[in-house]
Amino acid sequence: MRSTKFLTIRVLLAGVLMLIGGSQARAWDTQPDENGKYDGGLFDRPTHFPEWHQPVETWPNTMYYRCVVRLGDVTGPALSNYEIAVYDQDDELRHCNRSRIEDGDVCVLTIRGEEGDKFHFQVVYGDDFSNPIIVDVPETTANFKTNDIVGDTEPFVLVLPGRTYLSEHDTQLPASKEGTDVTVMRTIRGGEWSTICLPFAIPEEEMENVFGEGVELADFKGYETEEENDEIVGISVKFQDVKAIEANHPYIIRVASDLSELNIDGVDVDAEDEPVNAAVKRTRKQWSEMIGNYVDGFTVPEQCLFISGGKFYYSVGKTKMMAYRAYFDFYDLLPSVDDAGARITVKVGDEEMTAVPAVERAATPSQQAGQYDLLGRRVQQPARGIVIEQGRKTLKP
Repeated sequence: MRSTKFLTIRVLLAGVLMLIGGSQARAWDTQPDENGKYDGGLFDRPTHFPEWHQPVETWPNTMYYRCVVRLGDVTGPALSNYEIAVYDQDDELRHCNRSRIEDGDVCVLTIRGEEGDKFHFQVVYGDDFSNPIIVDVPETTANFKTNDIVGDTEPFVLVLPGRTYLSEHDTQLPASKEGTDVTVMRTIRGGEWSTICLPFAIPEEEMENVFGEGVELADFKGYETEEENDEIVGISVKFQDVKAIEANHPYIIRVASDLSELNIDGVDVDAEDEPVNAAVKRTRKQWSEMIGNYVDGFTVPEQCLFISGGKFYYSVGKTKMMAYRAYFDFYDLLPSVDDAGARITVKVGDEEMTAVPAVERAATPSQQAGQYDLLGRRVQQPARGIVIEQGRKTLKP
């Protein structure tokens, strides 16, 4: 099986080499064709090395690399439409090739050489083809080995230094870094209160630079209860206006316009496993927490509260939360979801927050509109026998 796979990849890469080699017999394109492509319609950018050609007669042996380029670290966003240059131990250009969008931004390198050669990489990218960004890839080298294939299963990753990229789809805690420039790919809908928790601080003077003009930020201060006949009929959740974000401290935030990424320079990233803002009133035996989350796919525990679409919801233990958000735990206040019928009001300072107009349960399939059988499968109406409708068992004659 391995030999067949090896042969298939060799033939594939050899075909690419022949195609590119054929193109190198003539001058490289300096202007795009009618489809915006270069050099036989293969590439989306012109080569940065129009005078270079690969001397096959000097180095008859070849090794192959399938590469992708990522920004910041191995989990950072992939670079698109770039060129990789390969230099030997004497800084002589041995190979260059461009990525192809149609191939998932993978760049195939056919590096010719001999045993003992040691190569390093350079990446050329940017939309200004006449004055591109050129970056040496640090701490990454390749020793020549004839017919070696690197990246045949998963592409070999070249990491460009620079910004730290965090995403709401991250599946692990961000690494600690000092004095780094950060981009957080986190969607925030404009005009609605959302939760946010970040592993770095944002000072007051940077808030509008990061979130835009008119950003509002509030800190969780616990809750008050309203009771009738020893039953809780109302919960007032308290928040206080604040001006800056502390690292590993969850907040609610409202921005004026939709955002998809946040950018700030020169911050220290240091994530805690479970960032918490606890509000304790021991005289009333009230213990509550707003708990941050840095990992995509986290399940909000049952009986906890979370915000979605500008509303508070009770979790039924099936809600998945993306990274850089937070949820609320009021402990024994809500013993079960079935008892969670108390009216909730939310106040920021002395003003009631009308942007969160309602509290609802996070719907399970049996609570959605329509009828379901006892296995949770939707049934066509009208149905006979026992069905689940709006979360209740009903006998249909």
